[in-house]
Amino acid sequence: MHKLCCLLLGLIGHAALANDIDALVLADLTQEEQVKSSDMAWFVEGALGQARLQNGSSEQATQRLSLDLRLDKSVVADWRVVLTDRLDLAWQGWQGPVSKINTLKEAYLSWQPQPDLAVDLGRINTRYGVAQGYNPSDFFRNGALRSVVSVAPASLRENRQGAVMLRGQKLWSGGAITTILAPKLAEQASHQSFSPDWGASNPQTRYLLALSQQGPASLAGQVLLFGDADAEPQFGFNLSGLLNDATVLYSELTVGKEPALTYRMSSGFTWTFAYKLSLSLEYQYDGGAKSAAEWQALQQGPISDYWRYRGEVQSRQALNTQRATMLYASWPDLLPSLELAALWRHDLIDSSDMAWFEARYHFKALDLAAQWQINRGDPLSVYGALPQRQSGMLLAKYYF
Repeated sequence: MHKLCCLLLGLIGHAALANDIDALVLADLTQEEQVKSSDMAWFVEGALGQARLQNGSSEQATQRLSLDLRLDKSVVADWRVVLTDRLDLAWQGWQGPVSKINTLKEAYLSWQPQPDLAVDLGRINTRYGVAQGYNPSDFFRNGALRSVVSVAPASLRENRQGAVMLRGQKLWSGGAITTILAPKLAEQASHQSFSPDWGASNPQTRYLLALSQQGPASLAGQVLLFGDADAEPQFGFNLSGLLNDATVLYSELTVGKEPALTYRMSSGFTWTFAYKLSLSLEYQYDGGAKSAAEWQALQQGPISDYWRYRGEVQSRQALNTQRATMLYASWPDLLPSLELAALWRHDLIDSSDMAWFEARYHFKALDLAAQWQINRGDPLSVYGALPQRQSGMLLAKYYF
């Protein structure tokens, strides 16, 4: 704890001497990630937290130290190598054992013989879907999370391991086609600290075909075909467009036999005010999750079955019950360098809630942030069953 406090103070003290670096940005949902102007970027993040447990009678101190590295380097003409890795060290209490989880997010070789053609081979964190809080067409999300450091949707999509694959992309004016083949590498996921976890990222052979096209009137659409060796093909559809200058509508849908025909959907809109405040409201449906009657039966059944189901859902990054809503707010410039974000998730089956809030101040090479989260609901509800009733955290992130 003393070492972590010293680290946080050291980061603050050296902020004025830091050099400018390029910010890490997420990839476009249907296109290859932009090449950074710097070959390598990395940061260290320290966090101090305090949580009140659901029983209300005890509190829990948490600490975390994270290292995150990204390398994107051209090696010869038309060839580049990409490596992204994250190490999370976490412990509870003042003398608790340290949990070490390393996530090899990406490690691949990219060949671009022409401006409109690219071929990639290796571990790639490929992300699909236009929705913000639940992405049924993000087919490679299953088993991707090894360490959850934030409930923010962007963090969940960025801080995860990719799948080993061969990927080809062909671009044209306003559109693209992507083909992916991801082979089976192992059967069982690994919980070892520094495991590449092939069993989680590549548990069976999978394929994906994605066709994206910009349409008229600011419409953008995407059609996906996904399959694996153990299941029927799944079809995915993404559509987004401008309702007016301030409002974006989006919808995401998947359908396939499991063995019955199953639909999943996430639809909503984002409204941006003139002063840069953005509000997103989203409705989420998962036909493969528990209905109200099934959820109640699971809650009343053996507790081991309940937690087994919760673990499977978490691994798939799916919904516990069939229907939910989400509200997300982002205000990047409330004051110069001050950014606010808030998230509210509500389960429409058991009426439980989760709320999260973050205030973040950006210095030249340092971010300081405060986060707060509350989980509310009946015992064994989606959010009431989580161990922490509410928690707060202070964070410092230093970019090198």
